[in-house]
Amino acid sequence: MRASSMEAVRRPPTLAVVEDDRTFREDVLLPVLNHSGFSAVGMNGALELYRSMTQRSYDLVLLDIDLPDEDGFSIAEHLRSLSPRIGIVMLTGYDSSQDRMRGLRAGADAYLPKPVDMEEVVTTLRNLARWVIPGESADPARTQAKWRLDDRGWCILTPRGVQIEMNLAERQVMAMLAASAGMPVQREALIARLVKNAHDFDPHRLEMLIYRLRKKCEQLAEEELPLRAVRSVGYVLNW
Repeated sequence: MRASSMEAVRRPPTLAVVEDDRTFREDVLLPVLNHSGFSAVGMNGALELYRSMTQRSYDLVLLDIDLPDEDGFSIAEHLRSLSPRIGIVMLTGYDSSQDRMRGLRAGADAYLPKPVDMEEVVTTLRNLARWVIPGESADPARTQAKWRLDDRGWCILTPRGVQIEMNLAERQVMAMLAASAGMPVQREALIARLVKNAHDFDPHRLEMLIYRLRKKCEQLAEEELPLRAVRSVGYVLNW
């Protein structure tokens, strides 16, 4: 493997931690996240984030909502307009279903209500980094034996190396499931990623999308996509 490829694989994910509670940010979030293998930088609000982004790029953003200069929903929308690949996780005290849906519609890949176990925060960010960072899939020894998304998130790659192309709706659903691999994702959250008004969306359309994607994998790759329904919850991707 070329040196540049090895460097990409070993590079720690860069993470912006946007949290105005200084004690929580400096004494809890940053120490745990840096110890867990991220290159995490803390900031108080939107202005610090935007200024920092002129100096360096971030793979991931851990984002509070109630910030002093701009709310997290607006920040998420702006970040998503700048880059479809940046990973956004909201960590906030706003825990109603309406707030969760608003965050997901704004572009967040995951929404974690406070208080939260830091292990869940770390796991969510690690799962998200798997498909956000191209270098994470650069080592064949790490990727050939399992399912994954390609670097752009446009195709599913099977353990045997078969490439399954996806349409836009399938990409949106798989991106969210991959970001929370191993953890169930609510049907409502997946629907919110697909449409702006969830009330106008027939839930059976999501079921049909999942069914067709599974069948596509079985027909083209002769392998079963490790995507399972979770009763009364949604779906979980186990890869």
